[in-house]
Amino acid sequence: MADMIVQVCFDVVEFSRLYEQDHPKSAKQLFQCNEEVKKGLKWFINAQNQVEFQNNVSDYLNEVTLAKQLYQDIQIPIESMDKIIVQLSNLQTHLTKLKQEASTNQSL
Repeated sequence: MADMIVQVCFDVVEFSRLYEQDHPKSAKQLFQCNEEVKKGLKWFINAQNQVEFQNNVSDYLNEVTLAKQLYQDIQIPIESMDKIIVQLSNLQTHLTKLKQEASTNQSL
């Protein structure tokens, strides 16, 4: 029994190590990306200047792109997954346009 408890401990440590990997397609990213996308305007609403605004929009766009890719790649049935992917695509498009407009305004 003690051997099995030790083995369970090793299994948990290995799972945690794999889950916590800092890789765009890690398991942790699937759950974290949802929280980052849900922050919405908080990503750039408090920007102090134009450059910070552009950087924050770019960072948010990266998170949305990652979330969309993870949803497209996952092979687990999720309620309304198609609608989620469409909404992430819309958000991605609008953020890209916002980024372009912000860049254009800076060069004026």
